[in-house]
Parts: sequence; structure tokens; C-alpha cells
Amino acid sequence: MKRRGTKPDLDTYNLLLRSMAGNTRSVDAWAIFEDMKLYGVKPDVKTFNALIEAHQHRNSAYLWPIIRAMEEMGVEPNAATYGLIISYFASAKNIENALRYLYVMKSKGIEPELRTLQLVVEIAADSGNARLALDLVNAFESDSVRRLESDVWVNCLTASASCLWKDGVVQCWEYLVQELNLSPGEGICMGVLHTAARHGLPDIATDVLRVLNLTGVPLQERHFAPLIEAFCRAGQVKEAFMTIDIMQEITPPLPSTLLPILEHVKKNTDTFDSTWALMDEIHQERPLQVSSLNIIIGAAVALGDLQRAVGAYKSFPDYNIKADRDTFHLLLEGAVAARHQPLGARILQDMKEADIALESRTYELMIELAIAQDTYEEAFEYLEEMKGAGFKPPATTYKSLVKKCASNGDPRYTIALEEMKEMGYETDPEFLRKAKDVFSKESTGMMFIEEAENTTVAR
Repeated sequence: MKRRGTKPDLDTYNLLLRSMAGNTRSVDAWAIFEDMKLYGVKPDVKTFNALIEAHQHRNSAYLWPIIRAMEEMGVEPNAATYGLIISYFASAKNIENALRYLYVMKSKGIEPELRTLQLVVEIAADSGNARLALDLVNAFESDSVRRLESDVWVNCLTASASCLWKDGVVQCWEYLVQELNLSPGEGICMGVLHTAARHGLPDIATDVLRVLNLTGVPLQERHFAPLIEAFCRAGQVKEAFMTIDIMQEITPPLPSTLLPILEHVKKNTDTFDSTWALMDEIHQERPLQVSSLNIIIGAAVALGDLQRAVGAYKSFPDYNIKADRDTFHLLLEGAVAARHQPLGARILQDMKEADIALESRTYELMIELAIAQDTYEEAFEYLEEMKGAGFKPPATTYKSLVKKCASNGDPRYTIALEEMKEMGYETDPEFLRKAKDVFSKESTGMMFIEEAENTTVAR
């Protein structure tokens, strides 16, 4: 064109710039722009839009000169220009500048394109600014007849759930699931469940389980645990217990799953008694599970009320329930806390009569109970039984024996230490020193007592 003396016009340059933008050839695009100015062709907004688009994959140092050139030449940006600028910053996760230009265009009365706003919401959500993301969505939809894509709401739901933001989760869940009839994936559902658990939202948690069931996700312990916690935080203890009964048909609950109910029941004796009354209500509607009564026993033990714990244990036949290993261990923990050796012996006997095999934990508790007594010979007997049954005593058991023997001037503390080493446990030098010092002090005291007794007898 130039060789023939034909002067390129604005459309010619804009077409060239569009071709460069499509291939992100930023250097060539800038050269065309400079040539355009050289020939005295005044650029318009389409020129700058193509120039910005050609630089989309470069850092912001290349964007600012283009914006300054627009200002110097008096070219007003349009919605597409702001969309490109915001997209530029969005790709760099620069939420501050993306928001800045969003508000600049709004202040000029320019309505953002749908894709532009969705980009800002997306980077706000991805950067953990759930409130900001949802505020942007609400502000847009309240002022416009247009509606954002469901993916934008999913991003807001994900961001809200990740920071356990109650209001955001409730609004997004109700819109996506209740209005749009969408079914979020399991990952998002788990985030919603954790939020429901934290804030006591059993209705939301129940609906999440419904969605998971509809999408064919097998319900497991990790799905029920937040539901139980949500019921407890909402004060719906009966429903929490009934959830345990439902779980038994699918997956046995873990102790950690039952912890929220236990924490509620053990608040005080009034709460305990009111919960105990619930057992009869539930039993009239459906069979009780042993794990439910174990919670009652565990709460009584935590309250230090051994009488209530034993009372709950004796009521098992009334509900056609057989005690399990957890039942006996809870009762043994109560006996240990109260140093009630006769009760511990009785519980152990009941456990054997129920044909429940003793585990390592059983022996640990019996040894601990024996150590709590003035006469602790049974501790060594249970230790031998434990090893004979093929269990490895934990280091804590040996340390308890060492402390008990040393504090009573019993030289068998050295035997416990040696055996501890044989089992592969490391012994802290400071612990050894203290045990030796305590033994020396106590054994010397015992010698003085014996000498005094012998002198008295001789007289």
C-alpha cells in the first residue's frame, strides 16, 4: 500500500492490530501502533483494545504505557476496554487493580460485561475473599436483569465454605440447590457440611446428605460426623442420637464422631439427666444402639459420677442391649479415676463372662488401677498377663510403674526400667535421674522407719 502511495486508514491499522492481538504478537502490535501515529492516523478505542489484547500475556509494565497513551490522546475506554484491563489483572490474580477498574467503569456509568464481572468474582473467591465475591454478585444482580452463570455461584459457595462463613454458605447453597436444582460435588459438599457443623445448621447438613445420596456418593462416617455436630450445636440432641442409630446401618461411628454428643451430655448433671430421659423416648420409637448408652456412661465418668455410670450399665438389659468392649473400658476408666479397685475387678469379671477378649487397653487400665492402690502387686501380675497375651506394654505403663516403685522405695523400679529398654523404648536421662533420686530418698526413709521400729521392739 505504501509503495503504491496508498495511505493506510484507521480500519487498515485496526485490522492489522486485531490480527496481532489474535496471535499475542505484542512487539509487532506496538510497531504497528507507532507506525499509525507516524502516518498521522488517530487511533480510536478499538485500536487500544486490540493493543491491550496483544499484550495479555505480558506483565503490567506493558499495560500502563497503553493506558497512558489512551489518556494523552483523549480516547475514552468502553466496556470492552475495561473488560480487557480487568482480565489483564485477573490473569495475574491482582484483585486490587481489578476492583479498582471495575469501580472506575461503574463511576463513569459503564455497565460491565457479564464476563468481566465474573472474572472479578472468580479471583475474589479464589483469593479467599468470600464476602467480597458475594457482595459483588449481590450488587450486580440487584441492579441488573441479567444473571451470572451458576459457576460464579459455585465459586462463591466454595470460598464461603473454605472459610466457614455461615451466611455465604446458606445463601449460595439455597440458590444453587433449591432454586437452580444443581448438585455440587462431594468436595464442595464436605466444605458445606463443616460449615453447618461449626454453626449448628442441621437443616443444611441434612440437605447436603440428601444431595450426596442423589449423586450416588456412598454415605460414610465423614459425612455423618458434621451432621451430628450440627444437631448438637443446635441443641437437637435427640436427633443426634437418632443419627447414630442410622449410622449403625451404614458405618459404625468412630469415637471422634460421638464426641460432640459427649461434650453436650457431660456439661452438668441436669443435662445428663435430661439426656438420660431421651433414651426412653428414642427407645419407644426405634431400638437403641450400644454406642448411645456408651455416651451416657462416658458422660457420667467425665462428671466423676460413678454411681450414674454403673446405673447406666445396669440398665442395658432394659433396652435389650449387650455391653461391648467400649462399655467396659469406659467403666474401667471411671474405676481408675475413683481408685475403686473392687469395681474394676468386677467389671473385668463381667467382661470375661461376656466373652469379650481383653485388649492392650484393658490391661493398661487394670495396671493403672492397681498402681493407684497402696498395695500394687497386681500391677506386676497384669503386666505379665499382658505380655503373655502377646501385647506390648506402652512406655507410659512402664513409666507409671517406675514412678510408683521409686516413690515407695521399691527396688523393682530398676527391673521396670530394664524391661522398658528391652522393649525398645528410649528412657530420658532426666527421668532416670529423678527416679533414682526419689528411690534413694524413699529407701533411706524406710530404713529409718525400720530402725525405729526395731529399737522400739528391743526396748
